Order: sequence, then C-alpha cells, then structure tokens
Amino acid sequence: MRIFGLTLLTLLAGNFAFGQCGSYPVLELGNDTVLCQGQSINISVPPGYDYFSWNVVSGNPTSINVNSPQTVILEVQNIDNTNLVTNGDFEAGNNSFTTGYGPGTGGAFGLLTNAGTYAITTNPQNVHNNFINCTDVTTTGPGNMMVVNGSTTPNTQVWGQSIFVDPNTTYNFSAWVTAVETSGNINNLSSLQFFVNGVQIGPIFQTTLSGCDWHQFFETWNSGANTTANLSIVAQTSVGNNDFALDNISFTPICIQTDTIVIGYDQSTINAGSDITFCANEQESLTASANFPNPNFVWETGATTATISPVTTGYYTVSTLSPNGCLISDSALVTVTPMPWNIDETGSQNTDCGVNNGAVYVTMTGTFNDPPYYVWNGPGANNPNEIDASVWQNLSPGWYYVAIESDGCYRYDSAYVDINNPPVAVLNATPLSGNNPLVVNFTNSSTNSNDFDWNFGNGNATTTTDLSGQTQTYTSAGTYVAYLVANQGNCSDTAFVTIVVTDPPIVVPPIIVPVDLSYPNVFTPNGDHVNDYFEFDLLNVKAIHIDVLNRWGDVVFSSSDLNFKWDGKIGSVMATEGVYTFRYEATGAQEEKLEGHGFVHLYY
Repeated sequence: MRIFGLTLLTLLAGNFAFGQCGSYPVLELGNDTVLCQGQSINISVPPGYDYFSWNVVSGNPTSINVNSPQTVILEVQNIDNTNLVTNGDFEAGNNSFTTGYGPGTGGAFGLLTNAGTYAITTNPQNVHNNFINCTDVTTTGPGNMMVVNGSTTPNTQVWGQSIFVDPNTTYNFSAWVTAVETSGNINNLSSLQFFVNGVQIGPIFQTTLSGCDWHQFFETWNSGANTTANLSIVAQTSVGNNDFALDNISFTPICIQTDTIVIGYDQSTINAGSDITFCANEQESLTASANFPNPNFVWETGATTATISPVTTGYYTVSTLSPNGCLISDSALVTVTPMPWNIDETGSQNTDCGVNNGAVYVTMTGTFNDPPYYVWNGPGANNPNEIDASVWQNLSPGWYYVAIESDGCYRYDSAYVDINNPPVAVLNATPLSGNNPLVVNFTNSSTNSNDFDWNFGNGNATTTTDLSGQTQTYTSAGTYVAYLVANQGNCSDTAFVTIVVTDPPIVVPPIIVPVDLSYPNVFTPNGDHVNDYFEFDLLNVKAIHIDVLNRWGDVVFSSSDLNFKWDGKIGSVMATEGVYTFRYEATGAQEEKLEGHGFVHLYY
C-alpha cells in the first residue's frame, strides 16, 4: 500500500537527538569535503534504518551524487515495534478507546443508517447496505475495523486514548484510513486530524474517492517533559457522505537521527590568457594568472614561468595546484600566421649631384598566399611621401624605408640613396688658439672639387680654384668661425673650424714683503718689569727656532714659539750673570730662509 505524509522521515546529518536510539547504528556521513572542478561525490544511506530522507533530492534514493556546492542533510528514522496504543487494530472489539460518535442504532440501510454513529466490524457492508465490501488493512482475511458514518458536526473526536510516555522521546502517531462508500456515492472526502494533549500535530489528511483504498497517515511528536499523551483523531467535515473506516492505530517510539555534510567547491581559477594571433616573424606572449597568491604554473610545453612565448599554432595549456590541492588548468589558442616569404635584396641607385635621379628597389623570395603590398617612405623616417611599388625612382639623396605586407604580416627594410662623387670639404687650421696678433695657416684637403669659397670669420673672404692654403692674422681677441665651401656643379659641401684669439697676459711684478728680526744685547731678569726677558721683535716671520748656550756651549734655553721669552732661568734656577750665545733659524712670510747668531749680556 502507498504511504503518505513522510514528513517525519526527513533525513539528514548530525548525530541523533531524539527518541530511543541506543540500539540503532549511529548515523555518520563522513567529513565535510571540498570538490575540485569536474569532480563529484557519492553519498549513500548507511544500512540499518527504517526510513530516510534527503534535503537536496526528492524520491528518497538510497544514494545521491553531488557535483556542486551543497549542504547535504540526511535524516533517518527507526520505528520501535512496540505499539503503546491498546486495541489499535480493534481486534478486541469496542473497548479501550473513547469517541464522540455513538454506536449504530439501525435503520433502513443497516446498523449505521444514521450519521454520527460507528461500529466495530469486519466489513463495512455488514453495517450499511451502501458501504463497500472491504476487509481490514491487513488484507489477510477477516479482521476488525472501526467503520464510521460521518458526523455532520465538525471537530468531532472519532477516536481517543490516554497513554503513558517517556519524557524527551519522539513518537510516531499513525492510523490507516479508507473511504467506505462506493465511488458513485462519495460526495465529500473525510477530513481528519491528529491531536496530542489537545494540540493538533500535522495537517488535515483525507481519504481518497475510492472505497477500500487504505492509506496510512502519520505524524511525529516529541514528549518533551510530558509523561502522558492524550491521543485523538478528530473529524472536520460537517456535511454528509463523509463516511470512513479506521484501523491499526499506533503510537510507537521512534529514533530520529540527522547528519550534515558540507560539500564545498574549489573556487580557484586559472587563466592562460587571451587567445592571440600573430605573424611568424613577430614575438607574442601568453601570461597565466590565478585568483590565489603564489601559484606554481606548469605549461604543457614544460615551462614553469607565468609568461611564455609560443612559436607554433595550437592550444597552450597551463596547470597548477590550488590551495585545496585541486589540479586546475586553462588553455589559450595561439594562431601563428605563416610567412613563407622574405626580402631577398633591398638596394638603391645613387643620384647625381643636384639631380633627383636616384632609385630604390626591393626583391622578394618565397611564396605568397596574398599578393604583397609595398609601402615606401622617405627620404627620412618621418617623410610622408609614399609609393606602392617594388621600385621607386627619381629620388633625392637620403634614407628610404619599405614595408611589405601579405596576409596582415609585415617585413621591413631600408636603403640609402647616395650622391655620385659628391664634393667633400676638408679644412684644417694651425694653430686653433693663441694670443693676438695670431697668425693662422689654413690648409685645403677637399676632394671632388676645384671651386672653393673661403670665409675666415674676421670679415675676410676669397675664392680659389685649387687646393692652395691661406693665411690670416687675427689682431683682436674673440672667437672666429672660418669655413670652406667646396663646389662641384650643383653640389656643395662645407667644412668649419673655430679659432680662439686671446689678449696677451699682463705681467705684474712681484710684491716684496719686508722681513726683520731684532733683539736686545742686554736683559736684566730682576723682576722690576723693565727688560726682564730676552725676546725677539719679529716682522713677517711665520716660524722660528732659537737655542741659547752658555760659555761652555751647553744649551740652557730652547724654543720654537714665535712669542718666546727667556726669563733667565736654567730649569728653575736663575742663570749666572755673564755673556750668553744664541743661534736661530727662521722662515719668512714668503718662505724666505733666515738664520743667524749673536750675544746677549745677562745682568741683575
């Protein structure tokens, strides 16, 4: 038989929290995990559970395949076979329950002719002529059921019973129900509800339009702190033809467990770069990047750098391991346009002096998928003159640049148009600098010319028809630019030299600084503050050394101080009166070397 109302079987993760679960296996789905790109994980319901339900799929398959980020919850249920309802199958007859309906009183259609009556019987047809021939829910033969002629009073208790329960335990309240009238007589479906302790549990449930189509309805209830449960099945319909039968009412302890497994998805990405197209003679690069720091890139070419320079057409794939250990990769398409052609020669034809009759040309080798397109530019890189041809004629001297394009690819070269035998001016001068009056000799070493214009920068100029030199005298100080123009037909060339003329230096006679050393020939170190010291009076002297000797040649005083003073003491003892000899060496302000000696009389 089909089972409805499996709300109680909502299945998922966590360790069980309700019911009597000690004898049942603990639900364990495994650890949370992270999937790599393209991966999936299969999660199965472990064995040993009566009912189960997933939060992510319907239909309750025994296993699911997850290939995207999900929080998967499995709820399992084990139902105890101990039914706490007494006489729930009515095999003991009309006892152990209460009801708001009255026993059948009979009438034109049988025992349950009147609405709001019931009977315990083995077949609905036994108690009402219009009821269907039907057995109880066991379908194994005669068995009792409760058959009801629906009341027209809503919220009438059909069945009730009080039982003892354990606190903090989850229970399954269920009953089997069917319509009992033949399908042509059923105008209204029976609408029933479960109540526990006066509180409705679950939604209203109804029979089907077919008689003897038994269906089980059930809801779960947790006892919390309660130790008793007043069970009720209440009928809601208030109009006729809402007749039904009840059987196998049960109230059983159940174990509900949930477990959760969080399936993450590696969000790491790698990018090989944009697709690129370039020509075979060019160089392009692919640069890989990732959305996490410090990736270790590995290209299928073997390169381990972020940037590579591909050389052939194809897909270039780069891979790396994400922080979660997932191998991720990406590819970029490289298209290299082949260039089976090249420049064979780029040449030029010189122009004559003063005539624009030069030319440039280019020849190619190889094969072209697309005809080549020539673009010349010149003279000079920025000259806007251009021509589309392999040969360009009637050109002036200078550099000419060519770009050849085919299939969007380019090759480049250049050629120089020179002048045939142009005049070359060569000018030298000796000397190039000096004091005035300065005589300068100019020499002419020019080639391809016999017509020369001279300009000496001092107001003098001349014209010659040979390589003879010239002489000029520059009498004034200054800088003079002299030049020589070598002419040949319509061509010319110019050479320059610079002459620097200065005035002779002015001779300044040296300044003589007088130097003088004067000294006394007598001194009296007697402490009267008059002539107490032997000292020198110096003029323009910057260094001196003096030694004073006694008559035996011993040095009694020595000093290198410019301001020396001898107080007549030898050490700490006053010298004896007499004549003393001195000698000195001195240096004047202009490094003059001075030396001498003399005598001094010491008196007290």
